[in-house]
Amino acid sequence: MALREVRPWGGAWRDPFARRLLVLTACTLVGFLVLLGQLWYLQVLEGGRLRDLSERNRIRVRPAAAPRGILFDRNGLALVDNRPAFTLSLIPREMENRPTVLARLHLLLKIPLGELQELLARVPPDSFMPVRVRRGLTMEEVAKVEEWKLELPGVVVEVEPQRVYPGPRLGAHLLGYVREVSEDQMRQGRYRRGDMAGQSGLERLLDEYLKGRDGGEEIEVDALGRPVRVVRRQEPRPGAHVVTTVDRRIQEVVERAMGDRAGAVVVLDPRSGDVLALTSSPAFDLDRFTGALGREAWLRLVRDPQFPLLNRAIQSQYAPGSIFKIVVTAAALQEGVITPFDRLHCGPTFQLGPRIFKNWDDADWGDIDLYRALVRSCNTFFYQVGLKVGLATMERYARAFGLGEPTGIALAGEKPGRVPDPGERGRFGRRAGDTVNISIGQGQLLVTPLQVARLMAAVATEGILWKPRLLQRVESADGHLLYAEPSQMTGYVDLSPAVWAFLRKSLWGVVNDGGTGAAARLPGIDVAGKTGTAQIIANSDAARGQDHAWFAAYAPAEDPQVVVVVLVERGGRGGQAAAPIARQILHGIFLEKVAAGGFPG
Repeated sequence: MALREVRPWGGAWRDPFARRLLVLTACTLVGFLVLLGQLWYLQVLEGGRLRDLSERNRIRVRPAAAPRGILFDRNGLALVDNRPAFTLSLIPREMENRPTVLARLHLLLKIPLGELQELLARVPPDSFMPVRVRRGLTMEEVAKVEEWKLELPGVVVEVEPQRVYPGPRLGAHLLGYVREVSEDQMRQGRYRRGDMAGQSGLERLLDEYLKGRDGGEEIEVDALGRPVRVVRRQEPRPGAHVVTTVDRRIQEVVERAMGDRAGAVVVLDPRSGDVLALTSSPAFDLDRFTGALGREAWLRLVRDPQFPLLNRAIQSQYAPGSIFKIVVTAAALQEGVITPFDRLHCGPTFQLGPRIFKNWDDADWGDIDLYRALVRSCNTFFYQVGLKVGLATMERYARAFGLGEPTGIALAGEKPGRVPDPGERGRFGRRAGDTVNISIGQGQLLVTPLQVARLMAAVATEGILWKPRLLQRVESADGHLLYAEPSQMTGYVDLSPAVWAFLRKSLWGVVNDGGTGAAARLPGIDVAGKTGTAQIIANSDAARGQDHAWFAAYAPAEDPQVVVVVLVERGGRGGQAAAPIARQILHGIFLEKVAAGGFPG
């Protein structure tokens, strides 16, 4: 048997067989090293990231919105609650053939194609988080989606809590509305896209308490995206419950009495400053914000010439008219400028230099005292008193009664009103003319209905100015107290007891002794009040030939429990337009309450 000759290494390399063997061995070794390195890279360096990607591909996260907290009135009745509602959402990562899916949705639910494309453009195309498209789907719309479900990958119908109200406009400006967060709100870092947040009223003020904490589910899916099992579930935590100072029954009475008139009504408890009712008319439908509210519908609401989103009770400023005579009377008596027994002429006109100032009627009442002047609301009498008191003193007492500054109510956007400074030059450049105008609540003097309500509450309590209170307490869903707001006295009008007694007697006479507020008289309940008519420039577009009508009252006169202020825009005279509304409200508060058992506490 012949033996193969053993050659040195260099010779082996020259052997074709040996050379192929060496090359194959080297390639195998290199491939093994590359494979080993790749495994090390994937498992050691990229293991964590790839594991997360795998979990994301296998696990779907379905958020669950937390129910917002419930707003209650002072007696435990719900002012706003929740109900389950259907929401249409899109999951971008699961949308195969996106244009076809969007076109199908457009045809089924009449959603503008551009709107769908715009919503999806705001999120990454591989996102698993649902993009909410339309809230408040009807059962018919849900049925259409379910019927075409196989052709709508990535389209889901979720069940979410939705706000529900006892009346479509009940307390609209007071409660406020909830709407999907804007881009600006998301930049604050407190919200995610698609979250619902309070945008006005108490919903906005208390959003941090009301919104709760969202929960959700982590669901394992197969290769086709079908659910296999729930990996983890976190229950949503409901928002806190809020007990307000509002009396729902009184709020309903107020809105029923106001009807479709433009204006505002404020009802306060003068003993604490609690807001029992507050309405602004015209209002907006709260239900419009619970479902889909497109851009065009929103623009129509914003551009409505009746300004339904404006809260006239705190955001509109008006001349107070003859209601300001309460302040002028207080200043005149306290400063000793006039006594209750002094008599001045109450004629149809009053001349100051070349200018003639008119009374509200053409009657000549002769010489009358201060009581009868206030009861009859004689302008020409108060022109003379105003000149005696002086603009500076009237300004000082107006500010003492809380005019010219916000009341401090928690609602956003409150206007401060305006009390003119004596150093300012009036429109006509005549100081005396300015003083005459302001003495009957005209000229450059501006107030809000809420400021007038606080002024009347100060008369009812002989000087105490309260901060208007809307919130009593906030409680967690399991009943733990989170926050309580006590009543807060913010000022005091220091008048002698004799002055307060005269004011109280005179305001009783306005309603019950042949005064301008006789239309507010209520059998069985003594009402005290004051009418007012705020003049409007005759040729202005807003005037339409009518002045604003005021009536401010408290009752019962001997033990005041409520203050009612009514403003009717372009209503005419206060005694004819606003006083009857106040009477209807007081009837609802007291006489209907008697039938139910007891007075408001």
